[in-house]
Order: sequence, then structure tokens, then C-alpha cells
Amino acid sequence: MAEGIVRAVQQRIDPACVIHGRLVKAGCRISLRDAPVRRLVLDFDKPEAPSRPGGGRCDFLLVAENYKNSNWVAPLECKKGALNASKVVRQLRDGAAIAEDVVPSERDFEFRPIAAVGSVPKLERSRLKKPGNLIECRGKREAVRLIKCGDRFVTRLTKRE
Repeated sequence: MAEGIVRAVQQRIDPACVIHGRLVKAGCRISLRDAPVRRLVLDFDKPEAPSRPGGGRCDFLLVAENYKNSNWVAPLECKKGALNASKVVRQLRDGAAIAEDVVPSERDFEFRPIAAVGSVPKLERSRLKKPGNLIECRGKREAVRLIKCGDRFVTRLTKRE
């Protein structure tokens, strides 16, 4: 039997960048309640975390398997204050690019970029929905899914906005 996506990614990263506890950045928490059991969360603020030239990145990268019969890759960005669409899109794109580096190319997955935010001004919400702000990973183009700080991220894995 082929190894799962979580194990495959574990073999490509430094274990020191894996986070096992709460997902919190700048006062914004992402709940892992009901999260897939087989998961790996990379903390991009750790010095051992994978990076790309230019150094841009989101806060976390979640890789999960066997959730709703699929594998999942989700770059996660936390913003306790008001969201700035262009900055969040740039950070999530950087996270997606890193995902392309660490997830083996033969692995199929569902892709969901997620931003946990304190507030989203109406103008910024509309900017996120523009076709030019879709996040791409291995040919999958997805809009940024929004959750409030403290909410469960799994609510945005399968639900369309």
C-alpha cells in the first residue's frame, strides 16, 4: 500500500517546523476541533520551515488525508485585525508555492486557501473574490475561504463560499 500524503510530506521537511498544538498567530486562533486526525501542520515562522526565494509565506500549511474521502492541502493565514486582500493573497500564494515544493507531485489533493480574520471590510471581501486574486496550486485555482478568528477551519474545507 502506498504511503499517505502526510507521511510523504513528513519525509520532505524538517520535523522542527511541525506544530502539534494550537494554531495561533498575532492573537488570532484557528480551531482544530473536528480536524482530520491524519494531519500535519507546518509553522512557517519556525526557522526550519521550508521557504522560497523572497521569503514570503503564510502562517501555516495544513496537509491532511482521508477527510471526506480526499487528501487536503490548505495554506492558512491569520489576521486578527482588518484584512488587506492584496497582502493576504500574496501570503497565501507564497504558501501554495511552498506546498508545491513539499507535496510530492504524484499526490492528488483538494486545495483550500483559508484566511482566519478578525474583520473583513466589504471592499476587501469583494477584492478577494476577483478572478485575479484566486490562489493556484498545481493547476487548482481557488478563492480564499474566510473564517473568523477562533472558528473551526474544517467548515471551509468542503463548503463553497
